[in-house]
Amino acid sequence: MAQQKPLTPVISILNMKGGVGKTTIAAHVFREAYRVLMKRTLLIDFDPQFNLTQTVMTRTRYEALQKNNKTILSVLEDQTPPTIFDICQPTTPAPDPATLADRLKTLTKPDDGIYLDLIPGDFRLTKFALASNDKLLISAQKRFLEFIAKCREHYDLICIDCNPSSSFMTLCALHASTHLLVPVRPDRYSVLGLELLNQFIDQVPNLPKKPDMMILINGVSQRGGDPKVETALRGHSVFGPATLANRLMSSKVLEARHDSIGFATDRKAPNKAAIMIKIQAVANEIGKRL
Repeated sequence: MAQQKPLTPVISILNMKGGVGKTTIAAHVFREAYRVLMKRTLLIDFDPQFNLTQTVMTRTRYEALQKNNKTILSVLEDQTPPTIFDICQPTTPAPDPATLADRLKTLTKPDDGIYLDLIPGDFRLTKFALASNDKLLISAQKRFLEFIAKCREHYDLICIDCNPSSSFMTLCALHASTHLLVPVRPDRYSVLGLELLNQFIDQVPNLPKKPDMMILINGVSQRGGDPKVETALRGHSVFGPATLANRLMSSKVLEARHDSIGFATDRKAPNKAAIMIKIQAVANEIGKRL
């Protein structure tokens, strides 16, 4: 009997608070996860600000893809609406991932290709956060979930970079996800933010299964900082077991640069080796948790 392929994990990087490093983690941790775990990996830019796309893709390349409707917007609707505020009722099935995915990286393997793909983001997603027509939103969410189901047939690992707020996109991501990766800064608001996020997820209507949570402490000062916050987090009855043992340090290597497009971990930089070891450790720990 042929061995059945395990269900592909879908990890949403989510935190209601901005500035915690969601896009940095989506770009750089999952770029390493694809490499060290040898997984066919898909990044989905599901934030209207589309910072993930801007991080790894040139503007010329992006504009060409957007012109040809090869962005995340084509997952939610299949027609070009008259204005940026209009939403169209989809009339066709969700697209095939191969028609939208942009190939970023490829590893060769004797029996199969290992690659890293991106579904580019789109500012026009904003209209779904403003819309009030439940019928249209339900249709868009259904199409998004159909698309994710198709992606799970073609990829071994899917990462959704979410926007920092509770919105229609947040609900779509929660319904699609098997796991959440929640970045937190080591500050006194981190535990409160996690409690609010957990409360929000518990009250999401019709959520079939609550995604498993992983918490990543991010942006730790090279000097170590105040250990009290991390101690409180790791000792928390709910969030302690979900917190990854490995942390990510604050590093200029990972900072976005206006003069450079692409993965920061591919660039030559002082002290890069140290941050790479940290990123690879996080990627390996996520792999074990999955």
